[in-house]
Amino acid sequence: MARLFFPQLSSGALVQYPLRKTRHLRTIVNTLADGTIIATPDASSGRLKWELIYQGLSPADLALLQTHFTLCSGPWQPFVFIDPTDNMLSDSSDLTTASWQVGSNLTVQSGATDPTGASGAFVVTNNGQIAEEVSQTLNVPAWYQYCFSVYIQSATPSHIELSRQADSQHTATLPITASWARLTSSGQLTTQLTSFTVAVSLSPGQQITLFGPQLEPQIAPSQYRPTWGSGGVYPNAHWSVNTLTISADSPSLFNASCIIETNL
Repeated sequence: MARLFFPQLSSGALVQYPLRKTRHLRTIVNTLADGTIIATPDASSGRLKWELIYQGLSPADLALLQTHFTLCSGPWQPFVFIDPTDNMLSDSSDLTTASWQVGSNLTVQSGATDPTGASGAFVVTNNGQIAEEVSQTLNVPAWYQYCFSVYIQSATPSHIELSRQADSQHTATLPITASWARLTSSGQLTTQLTSFTVAVSLSPGQQITLFGPQLEPQIAPSQYRPTWGSGGVYPNAHWSVNTLTISADSPSLFNASCIIETNL
């Protein structure tokens, strides 16, 4: 069976707000005969739950949810769920990890001053004769609406390229200066691939300071949320309900509610 993905609405968003996200953790407790308590976390028992409420759905958007629920056989089949409250990119706080693909002629130095005044930024230098990229590839639908954002500054005013890539590509060429600016590339690609790449491309000899790369399944960026380790893409999510709760305000406006959950 082909991999299933939680559907994106026609608005370009995955969900409507407000939503409720809860993390469930279990602690194993042993009480000894003398009253001593020994407690330890159960690392394999963690779960995340998203309680989603939709209002004013069009018939087409309601059909997307219903079709996906049917394909999953309700709670039985797993699917990929993108956390709408998180940064999809893994290790957004550290460009030196294996989550990132760095061009062979690029050097990445940590410890630079970031927009918050801390030392979480990276100086990236292209020492080669051709353009080189810092990129990350995710196994998500490449045709969804995404917003890729990153903070960049450069001692030498110039331009930088942000791109969203699959078998088609969109590249935004944006100005950069000595002041920090949050640059964005937002939109949808015409493709059916389930591999999606975002990249920052440096010209030959170019040096920039980079901080806070973020990818979100929506039109515009939200507050930066750093990740250490995996980002907000969950490949083994399930519906946590046996039926979708649906009501109608009119023949063409529907409400729905459901719960999605995944193991941590």
